[in-house]
Amino acid sequence: MKAYKILTVGMFALLVTACNSFLDVVPDNRTELDSPEAIKELLVSAYPKAHYYHMCEVMSDNVAERLVSGTHSRATLNKQMYQWMDGTGTGTDYPVYVWTNYYEAIAAANLALEAVEEEGDTKEYAAIKGEALVCRAFCHFILVNLFAEHYDPDKAEQMLGIPYCVKPETQAIVYYKRDNLKQVYDQIEEDLQTGLPLLQDQTYEVPKYHFAKAAAHAFAARFYQYKGEWDSVIVHSTAALGSNPKSKLRDLRNPDQANGQWGDKDAYAAKYFKVTQPSPFLMISAKSWWARDGQSFSLCYSMKKDEHASLFTEKNVTGSPVTGTYATFFVISTNSAGCARMYKFDELFIRSSIGSSSGQGYTVSTLLSSEEALLNRAEAYVMKNQFDLALEDINLYLAERVRVDKDDPHADFTPYKVNLAKIKAFYDGKEEFPDFEPFYASTISEDQMSMLKCVVDWRRKEFMQEGLRWFDIKRFHLPVVHTFTVSGDPSITLTKDDLRRAVQIPSEAQAFGVEANPR
Repeated sequence: MKAYKILTVGMFALLVTACNSFLDVVPDNRTELDSPEAIKELLVSAYPKAHYYHMCEVMSDNVAERLVSGTHSRATLNKQMYQWMDGTGTGTDYPVYVWTNYYEAIAAANLALEAVEEEGDTKEYAAIKGEALVCRAFCHFILVNLFAEHYDPDKAEQMLGIPYCVKPETQAIVYYKRDNLKQVYDQIEEDLQTGLPLLQDQTYEVPKYHFAKAAAHAFAARFYQYKGEWDSVIVHSTAALGSNPKSKLRDLRNPDQANGQWGDKDAYAAKYFKVTQPSPFLMISAKSWWARDGQSFSLCYSMKKDEHASLFTEKNVTGSPVTGTYATFFVISTNSAGCARMYKFDELFIRSSIGSSSGQGYTVSTLLSSEEALLNRAEAYVMKNQFDLALEDINLYLAERVRVDKDDPHADFTPYKVNLAKIKAFYDGKEEFPDFEPFYASTISEDQMSMLKCVVDWRRKEFMQEGLRWFDIKRFHLPVVHTFTVSGDPSITLTKDDLRRAVQIPSEAQAFGVEANPR
């Protein structure tokens, strides 16, 4: 007799709380997973339903203290992340919320894999198995890069990873042990390499909400980038981008305005993460307040006009004469108090009842994109000393983001293409562009360092408010200084090897045996 599998996967919250076992679910809520259709329905839950954006942005150098008035319901989260404290809250966007939701997605993937195995692991289940494996790999990858230190092959066996879960839990209380970082990365790679060839894009009604092949290759490119395996980065990013990368990039010009600008910022935000854009490889809709918090002028620690809006409004490496609001195709606004915000996210608000003013916000966004794949490939070319190919990718990207004529959004970019000399002149010897210290720092030449600074600078801009800057800070061991210009408190520094770069394991998980990060 076949075992019953549960479509509700809250039992994996055992990592953070007791007695949520699927054994407690009443029979009416159980569904027998005995067909491809039933298992595919379950796999919807194998994608994360939480965002790490608030955590990662506020820990990074993308924010500063601002002059704000009033209170904010996520002020505690905001303060804790800015000061690299252990997150103690349990609400939406807190570390424990991210931890729980990602492990619940892993639980769904494991249920699907067990069901496939019980059905005989036949050809008709191959694509389902592939998707479940890649989902499991991706969720563990994000978790280990949040709650552990960055990968270093020479130290990985001695570094704490996270629990890598490969089977559904069937007991009411389970105690978990952290695998070391090498074990986690090895298991991610095994799942990824096994799952990716099994994926079949034609099985998805809306491929961008699933791990289609392009998304899986983009994930693989980032995975191997973090491992410093540059040939694999090039192979997978190229597979994701195809033969015409330009056609995959997000066009930020307004087609309804002659100068390409967006007067209606909400319309711009609605377009930015739209499924019809060519850029997104993997999109999710997650329960999160970041769509409004990232644009809020009432959060104390967020983007500031002088420190962060200036990244987009001052002269850049291309030498374009256009500055100010028109310097790039990104849309940013500021207020009189010096706060800044970037328009990207469009919130979906679900009311708790008809006519109610309360409810839950959902943030739709892209977890993997063509822009990331292109910049990752450029970085890999730099590390392979293939500067000509790297410059092709860099200039292809810059042509879609930098305005060279205030009135003509389609002006010829050719005179403003960058080369090694321009890059070195712009980035070398600047305090705001310190040298990087990844685990392979001893192999980086002076020219490679200059080129890397260019790529990383524009990755910071492209993914502002999306959390990726934090992972580069960890990867390159960049120090972060957070100031308190409003309150007058002394500044605080996260040094390049500060143990707080690994977000603390939630206390709820520690109660079930998950070892805390050292401090």
